[in-house]
Order: sequence, then C-alpha cells, then structure tokens
Amino acid sequence: MGKKKVFYLDPDERKWTMENLGLNIYDFQDLALMNKKIEGTFLARDRKIVAWTDTSNQCPECSGPLKFNDEYDSKYCISCNEWQESSCDDPTCDYCSARPDKPSDL
Repeated sequence: MGKKKVFYLDPDERKWTMENLGLNIYDFQDLALMNKKIEGTFLARDRKIVAWTDTSNQCPECSGPLKFNDEYDSKYCISCNEWQESSCDDPTCDYCSARPDKPSDL
C-alpha cells in the first residue's frame, strides 16, 4: 500500500495560517521523524506477529519454534513431531540413513 495524503478544502473567507493557530512547519517535521513507520510483510497467527524474514525458524503448521538436530543435520518441530527437511536418497549418507521417522524416536 502506498502512502496517503489527505487534503482539506477550506473556503476563501477563512485565511488561517499555521502561525495563526500557533503551529510551525517544523513541529510536523519533528513529529514525522519521531513516528517511524513500520513497513514490511508480517505473519500473524495465534495473537503473535512475526516478521516474514523470521519465519524460517517457525513450523509452517503450528508456528512453533523449530529445533535443530546436529546428529541428523535437520530442523524439526517438537509440537508436530515432524522433520522439516526430507531425507536424501543417498544410502551412504551419514545423516539421513540412520535418521528415525519421527523426532520423538530419538
């Protein structure tokens, strides 16, 4: 979504200036600098907001945190009891050949 601007049209008989209202253009510039905008793509699930770039460490099914198993060189979800990476087809692979079907079988 793009930035929006709002314009108010006022009749000519009201010739107010910012100074008449006790305002200064620099007041608004300072306010804009203080209120930094948050932009980007976020994931919201179960009352949690996560930056889209951080979703690689979350389970795509339950949004739970993923753990990493060094012995089998793979990420897994404790809640779903599933490996997040499929095993390779190489029968001589030290990591995948001995990996159990479920992480809870460790």
